[in-house]
Amino acid sequence: MPITFYPEKPIELLEKYITKENGTPLNGEIEIYRKLYDDLNRSRSNWWVWHDLKLPFHSDRSNPYRKTSAQIDFLILSEEGILILEVKGGPISYRNNTFYYGNNYENKISQNPFSQAEGYKYTVRDNVLNSGSKYLICHAVAMPHCHVSFDFRIIENSILWSAAFTDRYGNSMENFILSVFKYNREKHKKYHRNFPKLGLREIDEVKRILSPVVYDLNRFYNADTSEWLNVSNLDILDSLSKNDRIMIEGCPGTGKTTLAKAFIDKQLTKKGLYLCWNNLLMHKIKFELKSRDILKTCEVNTLSKFILKLDQQLVPNQLMILDEEEYYRLLKELLAKLKNDGALPQYDYMVIDEGQDILDRGADLLINELLANGKGLENGKALLLYDIDQSYFIEGRDVAEIAALLSVYFAHFKLNEVRRSAQCPDIRKMAVRAINDPDSLSFELFSSHPLDRIKIKYFSSLEDIKNYIVKNILRSIRENKNSLKGSECIVLIESVLLKPSYGIEPGMHYYLQIKDVEELDQDNIGDTSNVLRYTSILKYKGLEKENVILIVRNPSLLNRYELYIGVTRAIANLEVLVVNTISVNE
Repeated sequence: MPITFYPEKPIELLEKYITKENGTPLNGEIEIYRKLYDDLNRSRSNWWVWHDLKLPFHSDRSNPYRKTSAQIDFLILSEEGILILEVKGGPISYRNNTFYYGNNYENKISQNPFSQAEGYKYTVRDNVLNSGSKYLICHAVAMPHCHVSFDFRIIENSILWSAAFTDRYGNSMENFILSVFKYNREKHKKYHRNFPKLGLREIDEVKRILSPVVYDLNRFYNADTSEWLNVSNLDILDSLSKNDRIMIEGCPGTGKTTLAKAFIDKQLTKKGLYLCWNNLLMHKIKFELKSRDILKTCEVNTLSKFILKLDQQLVPNQLMILDEEEYYRLLKELLAKLKNDGALPQYDYMVIDEGQDILDRGADLLINELLANGKGLENGKALLLYDIDQSYFIEGRDVAEIAALLSVYFAHFKLNEVRRSAQCPDIRKMAVRAINDPDSLSFELFSSHPLDRIKIKYFSSLEDIKNYIVKNILRSIRENKNSLKGSECIVLIESVLLKPSYGIEPGMHYYLQIKDVEELDQDNIGDTSNVLRYTSILKYKGLEKENVILIVRNPSLLNRYELYIGVTRAIANLEVLVVNTISVNE
């Protein structure tokens, strides 16, 4: 028999075995179970399938709801690798980055099923198969009763089985599964990873691990890196001297950029390259390295400016319109051309900061080609810093996947302790709410549950916000007897509010053209004069300030990314000014 189920259920009695808590059948899982049974039994290959696999832990990766356990609908094993299949039965609809059961957008699915399946993939790889880098582990989603074709970037149609797509695979679940493995193998090849097919020894190893004793916690004990890492960031700093390639994953406030500067300090006279995505962060780092007389040996640039330097025939607009795949392709071709011409620059070390914005645009190419004479991933000296939380918002991109691939070449640390806002835990709490459930950040919540050091105020217009800033913030900055300094504050504004107009009134640029207020730019980022500066939330990524004044619309799925970034820029105090109107431009 080509297929073996764990546990095996009578195929004719699935409606009695696969049920909800109230005893009614789970029709989606039942249909997929039967489809796997029928299609894989006709296969020439052998297959092993675990249904409703419960694990007493959950990886921190792609786990926005901080689940402590995992329940995998189907785990499918073959010589091709391992596939995690998440099933959502019944009609499914999609609107505003949210999936719903049914067609009326009323019954929200609590978690994006693609993210859910991805999280389970990392759970299997990181917590179950501790040597999981040798297995090709993929994830996919099955919506067997969904006839809608999702034409959105968030949907990876290549890993979706649905009633709308079955014709693509000749109505064969085996063809679909094989196509998912092929799709992932091609994607991995681009990042220097090749997965061979599994032999009998590897398959037997997986089968032994996923046997019914999976519920034994001791069998799967895997010491959390954070237990020994959180003692002190000095441990990591010491490790920077002992390892040539270090990846540091951490949320805002864990000190990643501080470690980057310390790492650069240790390189002394070596030739280095620091790259980030954000222009203001680049100028801030450049200013600080210049003050320590290190800028002579370490080149500091954004990725786009670095590429424009390598190819002076390119213009900025050409890069701005490229998606991640096109960006990666352009960089790959450019590096190959420079290498062929003998004009490829070489560095002794490299730092990539805020890597979640660069990973899928060619971080692996840069590390490999610009270090150790084209063998940088194996022999180069590099520090890669990234925040996986921020990558959750980048729908349709493979940031977490690429980070996992690159970790094969790096010593990988994870920072869990938030040092920046440790004296204000509510800042972190609010950031987590912004990620997981922005709709819950309601007027009623803020009114009835005030947060320590976080002020929330609501306004009916942007002009009212401007008047509030003048009266309550600028006045304090201008008074000599007051301890508040402009250099300790930053006003961060949601992008849509900085457009020329918002609804029937001008945008915030117009209202902030007043004395003692100026826009933050590359020329004044190192200035400490007593002036209140403002910029967009996204331009301030990677930076921080003691006091942050955040100007946003009502929290929702539409602006949760910017809200999260803005909230996590605050070191000590946060004031959120909400314009409580709906723009006609939205």
